[in-house]
Amino acid sequence: MVNVTIELLEKHGESGFRVEELMERTGISKSSMYLRFGSRDGLLATAYSRIFKAHIMESVSGLSSIVNRARTPDELRTGLHAATAFVVSPQRFKQRLDRTAIIAGIRGRPEFQKSLSAAQKELTDAVAGLFVEAQRKGLINIKHPPRIAAQFIQAMTLGRIIAEIEDDTDEEMRSDWISLSNEFIDRLMFDGLVDD
Repeated sequence: MVNVTIELLEKHGESGFRVEELMERTGISKSSMYLRFGSRDGLLATAYSRIFKAHIMESVSGLSSIVNRARTPDELRTGLHAATAFVVSPQRFKQRLDRTAIIAGIRGRPEFQKSLSAAQKELTDAVAGLFVEAQRKGLINIKHPPRIAAQFIQAMTLGRIIAEIEDDTDEEMRSDWISLSNEFIDRLMFDGLVDD
């Protein structure tokens, strides 16, 4: 039922999502849905949390691969710079927009906020853990708490949506954004470890 809900949200958005269409597609009764999820909102919160968690697992997997492959600070730096370019690619706009919309959807929905908070904490913990491991290996030199660094990197990445909303299709502007982001990453993690 949740997978079909995700498909319908993808197709119609939340405002166009109809429980009746879900029931037609799944054969589940309205009472069964309410019994399992409590309400339409509970079902949507479950679907959005699953989407959000999928984005999180993709991010953690990519970062983990970069950290685990790196043998030197310069290798890690190169991998993170490549990740920055990937993250800001136009093809990733939808993923950032979805994540932003899901975050905005918690307003006035305490159960949904609780569920999303747990997923977000899991992402931040995983990224902070990767930073701790990289620092232990001598690959980075973070002077700030790893959890704060993880939140900052996520905020910077998610913040790319602002440029995209402004219809930033200029390749030079995108390149400048990547360059600035990489400067922040270098200062945050590699100060004194790699040559500029």
